[in-house]
Parts: sequence; C-alpha cells; structure tokens
Amino acid sequence: MKPLIFSTIHGSHLYGLSNANSDTDYYFVYEGTGKDLKQSTDGKIDTVRGDLPAFLTRALSGSHQSLEALFSHQKVYEPGMREKWGPFIESLRVTGSDVFAKYERTITKFCYGDFKRRRHAVRLSFNLADLRESGRFDPEMSLTQVRYADKMAGMYEGDELKEMILP
Repeated sequence: MKPLIFSTIHGSHLYGLSNANSDTDYYFVYEGTGKDLKQSTDGKIDTVRGDLPAFLTRALSGSHQSLEALFSHQKVYEPGMREKWGPFIESLRVTGSDVFAKYERTITKFCYGDFKRRRHAVRLSFNLADLRESGRFDPEMSLTQVRYADKMAGMYEGDELKEMILP
C-alpha cells in the first residue's frame, strides 16, 4: 500500500457552495510514481486518488480540481508527511499562459451552462485573477463572493456573463 501524503475535501463543500443535494468530493494524494488519477463514485461520495507525480502534472497544467486540492486549507497531512512534503507542496505557485488559457476555456464553457455551471464560471474567474497575481488562490469562497456568484449567475449567461467576468 502506497503511503498517503494528504487528503482534502474538494468540490462544493470546499468552495462553500454545497446544498442538501450536493455530493461530497474527496481528493487523496499518495507517494508513488503513478501517472494517472483515478476517480470513483459511490452514491454521493466522489473520490479522486493518485500519486504525487500525476497530481502535480494535473495541477501544473491548470486542472482546476487539482489546483483546488493543492491550495485547499483543509488538507490533512498524514503523520510525518507535512514535514516531508509540506514545504514543497505549500510553496508551489502555478502560472503561465497555458494555465490561464485553460481556465479561460473552462470559464467560457461554463458561462453557457445552467445556473450551477454559470456560478462555477464566476468562482473560477476569482481563482484565475488570483493565479495571475500570485500563482495561488484560496478555493474557499467568502460569503461576499458566494452572493456575487449567485447574483451574476442569475442575471447573466453566455456572452454577456463571459464579458462580465473575463478580462
């Protein structure tokens, strides 16, 4: 069995957008050399598992789910793993035109979806602004951000929303 480095909740429970119907998402990162992440669903539990190289490849390429796990303040390191891996993991910054372009494509796609997707587009636009500024972001939304995302997703969609939230 590969040693677990850390686990974190992610998805709507991490962002602050969960409701009674929300599933619960978990992310587990292990020591090892695997290149793939594996996702599984069991009822309302959605789990992503993978070795550190696979996780880092996804995060450094701009996968918003992996970046949310990377920057989560709810990460729980296994005993001894914070000392071994924490300084490296917590110091990572993710920047670059490819990362920013991936976020812009995802935001654009979500602008044309239902309310939930449009709200995620707004949320991702907050994260993109912080990535551009510092290479990091806080995936947990403030109450002000949640209200703004709800308002924007309720009032705008498609090109109109895209113009409002993308520079």
